[in-house]
Amino acid sequence: MVAAPPRPGAGKALIARRNLAAHLASLAGGLAATCALPRWAWAQRFTASSISQAAQDARRDAGWLGRRADNLLRLTVADGPAHSAHAVVRFRHDQAPVARELAALFNNRVSEDDWLLVVPTRELGLALAMQPLAIRLAPSSDEVEAAIKAPLPVVEPLAGDEAADVLHTIVLAALGLERRVALFEQLRNDPALAPALKETAEAVKAERYGLAALGLERVMRAVVSPEAVAAITDNLGTGARYRLYKSLTVRFVPFIGWTYFVTFLLATIYLNRDTTATVLR
Repeated sequence: MVAAPPRPGAGKALIARRNLAAHLASLAGGLAATCALPRWAWAQRFTASSISQAAQDARRDAGWLGRRADNLLRLTVADGPAHSAHAVVRFRHDQAPVARELAALFNNRVSEDDWLLVVPTRELGLALAMQPLAIRLAPSSDEVEAAIKAPLPVVEPLAGDEAADVLHTIVLAALGLERRVALFEQLRNDPALAPALKETAEAVKAERYGLAALGLERVMRAVVSPEAVAAITDNLGTGARYRLYKSLTVRFVPFIGWTYFVTFLLATIYLNRDTTATVLR
């Protein structure tokens, strides 16, 4: 009996069937591995129903209020070259509705148990660093009112202070921290903070206030680094670390980022530049 010649393309079809079988086997193995995962691992997957509706609404509204804070920063940057009190007056007036609405959002409309779900990923490390001190990520309405009414910090430069030193002092004052020689020198020589302070101070003196605003966020991220926070705690005690974090939460840094706090710093720089700290001009 003579075997029939192979049909054209039969070899390719055989290869395709073998590839398909291998793919199905691989898929089955992956499915089996997935089924073997513990139940908690499945729960890590985000779905629209795995976050409460209140938290979803809070994420949306915090983003909207954050954009209002962005706009206040843009206006404050634009006011800088005028060297008038207008920027400070505007900041003090316009921060109030944003801060009050954020306070109402977190204190009245979403459970504290869901607050971490509203924290953007880039600020999650900061939020988690506050947990050992049992600090509420959002301030109470009374704390917000106190911050709104409080005067902006005014510093008295020491003899020989350069612009970067004055900026450093303003940042410490904004965080409720006193200027101690040992801590001041340690932070002044920090490899991340020192160049950030120097370049931001140069931007202020050159009246490049948009660049200064970017620099202030860089400064603040260096200040809240684990190394800087450890230095502050070692020199001033745990109470200083608590005051630092509370100064950030009252400006809602864990939820809307650094925009509001940087605007506060920039307005404070203007006030000091035009009164006690002429070295910033």
